[in-house]
Order: sequence, then C-alpha cells, then structure tokens
Amino acid sequence: MLALALAAPAPLALAAIDTGAMDRSVDPCVDFYGFANKRWLDTVKIPADRARWGSFDILGESANHTLERALSQGLGKPLPPEGSARRKVLEYYASGMDEAAIARASTQALVPFLGAIRIVDGVEPLARAMAELHARRIFAGFMFDVRPDPKDSTRYLAGIGQDGLGLPDRDYYFLEDARTRAIRDAYRIHLARVLEANGDTPPQAEERARGIIALETELARASMTAVERRDVDKTYNRMGLADLEKLAPEFPWKSYFDALGLASIAQLNVRQPEFIRRFAQLVATRPAGDWRAYLRWQLLKASSDKLDPRYESLHFDFYERTLLGKQEPATRAKRVIRVIGGNFGTEPLAEGLGQLYVDEAFPPEAKARMLQMTSNIKEALRDRLKSVEWMTEETRASSLAKLDAMKVKIGYPDRWRDFAAAGVGPRTFVDNWLSANRFHHLRSLARIGQPVDRDEWFTSPHIVNAFYSASNNEIVFPAAILQPPFFDPKADDAVNYGGIGMVIGHEITHGFDDRGRRFDKDGNLRDWWTEEDSRRYKERAKRIESQYGTYTGVDGIKVNGALTLGENISDIGGLKIAYGALRKALADKPHAPIDGFTPDQRFFLSFAAIWRAQMRPEQERVRLRTDSHSLPALRVRGVVTNIPEFARAFSCDASKALLAPALRADIW
Repeated sequence: MLALALAAPAPLALAAIDTGAMDRSVDPCVDFYGFANKRWLDTVKIPADRARWGSFDILGESANHTLERALSQGLGKPLPPEGSARRKVLEYYASGMDEAAIARASTQALVPFLGAIRIVDGVEPLARAMAELHARRIFAGFMFDVRPDPKDSTRYLAGIGQDGLGLPDRDYYFLEDARTRAIRDAYRIHLARVLEANGDTPPQAEERARGIIALETELARASMTAVERRDVDKTYNRMGLADLEKLAPEFPWKSYFDALGLASIAQLNVRQPEFIRRFAQLVATRPAGDWRAYLRWQLLKASSDKLDPRYESLHFDFYERTLLGKQEPATRAKRVIRVIGGNFGTEPLAEGLGQLYVDEAFPPEAKARMLQMTSNIKEALRDRLKSVEWMTEETRASSLAKLDAMKVKIGYPDRWRDFAAAGVGPRTFVDNWLSANRFHHLRSLARIGQPVDRDEWFTSPHIVNAFYSASNNEIVFPAAILQPPFFDPKADDAVNYGGIGMVIGHEITHGFDDRGRRFDKDGNLRDWWTEEDSRRYKERAKRIESQYGTYTGVDGIKVNGALTLGENISDIGGLKIAYGALRKALADKPHAPIDGFTPDQRFFLSFAAIWRAQMRPEQERVRLRTDSHSLPALRVRGVVTNIPEFARAFSCDASKALLAPALRADIW
C-alpha cells in the first residue's frame, strides 16, 4: 500500500487498488479525489526533506534508494574501466560524498571565474566573463543552448533567451501580496549573507544585494510571462549575427561568441527579442560594479549546493526552506544524486545514473506490455480522430499521419551516451560539476547545424516521469515510472489503463494540445491546420482554460488556466482515450468486479491514485505561480467533470457530477 512506503523506501508492494486509501463516506460523484484518496491524505505525513509527497515522490524515493545502494556497493569494489559511464558516475558521486575534501577546497575551483569577474570594467570583459559562465551552464544575464530547429527538426540550432533571475519567476519581482513581499525581503537577506560568506563586509553585502535585485528587476520587467513563453510563434525568431547586432547593438556579440567557443555562427533563434534588446541596453547603462556583483552572485548561487556548508546551508535555507517549505535537508546521498541527475534527469551525466538504475531494477518484460498498451491507446485516439465531428478531412488526414509517425521510447535508450570525454574523476565535487557542464557545452557546440540524433533520450531512465517531444514527435516513458501504482504487470487491465494508460494517453495527446498541434508529423513548426479547424479547436480549448481558471489553491490563488492549458487538455484527452483503449481490451474478457468495483470503476480509481499527493503551502504557492501543471487534486476533479463515462461508472446524477454540455471539454 502506498501509505506504507513512507516508512521504507523499498519498491512498493504489488497491489491493484489501494482500498485502504479510500474514504467511502465521501460521495464519489461530488468529490471523487476525496473518495479515492482521503484516508491516505488524512494520514500521510510529508517527510521533512520534501516539499510534497505523493505517488510520483514515493517512486522517486524508491529509485533513489536503488541508486544509493548501487553507488555505495560500486565504490566498495575495484573501479570500472577508465572512461566508462559507470566509472564517471562513481567518481562524481564519491567526490560529492567526500564532505571533508569539499570543506577544505571551499571556493578554490571558482577562483578563475571570480578573477575574471573582478576585472570587468566594460562591455568587452563583461561579454567574456559571461561567456565563461555560460560555457558552464551558469546563465547570467541571458541563456544559451542548442536544440532542434523548430522549423527544421532535422538540424540543431543555437539559441539565446531570457534568464538570469534569482527568484522563481519574473512575477515574484512585482507581485505585492504580503507573502511575495516577504519572499523578496528574504531574498535580499539571503543574497547579502552569501556575499558576506564570500568576503564582503556587511555594509558592502547589503548595498550590493540591493543593486543586484534592482538589476534583476529590470531583467524581469523585460521578460516574457510564463503564459507568453508558451506561444511557439513568439519564441521563434531565427536571425543571423548581423541581425542580432542590429537588434541589441550595445553588447559585443562577436566577442561573446568567440569566448563561448563559436568562432562563427550563421543563424540562431532569439527566443525573446525584446528581452535581449533590453539586456543590451542595461549593459550600456548600468555601472560595471553592478554587473560585477551580479555575475559573482550568479556564480555563487549556481554552485552553492556543491560547496562547503557555509554556502550549502544558506542555499537550503532560502531556496528550499523559505520558498518550498522543506523542514530539513535531504540526506547527503540524495543531495549528491540530485546534483548529478537533476530533477528531470537532464544534467550532463544523468544518463550514467540511468544505466545503474536499469541494471538494478528494470524488468525487461515490462517493455513488451507497455508497447502493447501504447499501441492500443494510439488506436483509441485514431478512432477518435476518425470520428471527431468538428474537424475537416484535410486536417484529419494530417492528424492521422502525425499519430502514425509518433515514436515511442520505453524504459531506456537502445544506445547509451558516451561520457569518455567528460572531465569527471578524482577531483572536488564542484570541480566535477563544472567539468560535467563544460562537457555538455562542448558537445552542444559540436552539434550546431548537424543532423538531429532522434535516438537520443533527453531524460534519464531513473526519473519518475513521462514526456512528449514536439520536435521529435515522440513519447518517452523512463524505466522508473513503470511501477505500481502506475504500472503493475500482475494487475488487471482496468488498473493499468487507469494508471500508466492514462499517462500514455496524456503524452500522446500532448502532440495535439494547444502547442503540440502546431508541430507536424516530422516535428516542424508550421501551419498544417485549416483556418476553420484552428478556430474550432481554440473555441474548445477556451472552455478548458475558463474551467480551470475558476479553481483556486492555497490563499485563494487562482489556477492560471492559460498557463496550464496544454497539460489540462492532455489530462482530459489522455483519460478519454485510455478509457476507449480499455473498453477494447475488455471486449472479450469477463467483467466481474474485483474488491467490489467494476472494471470501469477500477479504471477511474487507479487514475485518481496516481495523482494523490500532499503539498506544503509554500510549494503550492510556487506551483500556482510557475507550473504548467494543475495541482494534483485538480488533475482528478477537473478531468472527471468532463467525462460522462465517469458518471455512468459510479451511477452519478449527471447534473451533479458533470459540467453542463455547453461547458464540457470536447476536443479529444
């Protein structure tokens, strides 16, 4: 049972439906999330080192436990061959666990960067210092990366865009509610304390902290909102170097790219042109001293959780305790694993952790059943695409072609990434982190203009999540999510289709959400919908935006229906097509109740179980401001009100359980 997993991070016991989590006194037609989960929600306690605790987090804890065991055992044996992924990860982990060496080294690895920052006295040294930070994935001022070209998905394209803020989102610099003002005050105090730890006197630190916040506020003012960044047209602005120099002439772009390692750059995507224009103006008008303080802060902020306890404890106190509500740090092993892998498995050596996880924990037979379920769910969407009444034949044919072309990745890559060139080894933890980031940067530079590797995974198999990539038109299911309550090879179809089946449906539907639908079967951004179909789609999507915009979270903060639109479309559509696939799967099978619940009821109960979670109020506030996903409870409550099959399954009065037909989401 999920509630028991809190006491021990070992893999969950195989169970179909956790009936002990339910509260049958709750009317499922009024509050299905409570009916399915209330006893669990009332009894579970969020671990002190967590900001939330739910099904995803429990499996994440299990994955961490598996990795900790594999890493500690690996360090007790002769090291694997030089250059192998396993050796790189073991040495990286060992450096993170050596707290004495971390304390002795302190900020020694940062000295070259601090020295370059100290001599910034004009735009040329500023550009070079920024480039040195960007080459270590420390994005002060703006960000640089390399991704598939949105309009030519066969080639990699360099890009720049807004970045460089110390608070979670631009709006944190401007909101005037008491909680946000308190966060800004705490941020200023935190910033000053970090600068003091780095040698400033208290008056110097306070003055520089205020100057840094003033500079960041100007960058925030020029930044797109989270909703604006979802507009795939506004964030595609391909131009050459001469065009960039004309857009933002105050910054020496040629010097920057030279220092970055790009002697020449033909084209790049400037994702937020107005931000880049304003950034360059600030370079010309802000004193060099402000930029020196800001760059030093950005370097210390990015590296603090890899440094000695002075910095690491300050980092935890603001970024995890104040912002997210965590009561105490995670264990050292968990913190080191998080640095190596990142929250989404996208850090430079994350896939090395994935290799360890797959070797230890992934059953090969899970892949075969997942492929079959994915095929069935794609067929359910095919049926829907063929019959949806608002779509013209031209767009219907293109939609079916996109579905046919959609690639499926399950478990782990067919070809593991080569880390031989990653300069990670018997060095200090922060040294290894900087070297891993440099390795990633050089690898990215070498890709510019080259063919896209469509077999590559952009997340590690040890991550409990699933993804859709618009540029690759692919859905990805890492090994770690293929466990109960999401997926259980021993469970009945109703449980698996309500759990991982809904997740599969959700990711497939992302290919047809308000952003994903803009990309064609080859992953290219282009208008392949008729004008009339686009209009009809937007009308239906607006219903979902309006519906979720009425929901509230902690402190009465409203859900941003525009920010969460794509995820909400995929939640509703994903559950619908998973249910359609289940009905096909059950066509020739007995429908006898299990645990007193029919297959349809078990399907919806399994769906509700995967989203059960408790969240600290601090974390919920951040999520409501910044996350494109709705809160966990709303991912159940908001969905079932749109699905008549749910009302039928639980014999609900439709007027009580469902939205009125005119308000109901009816896209997929």
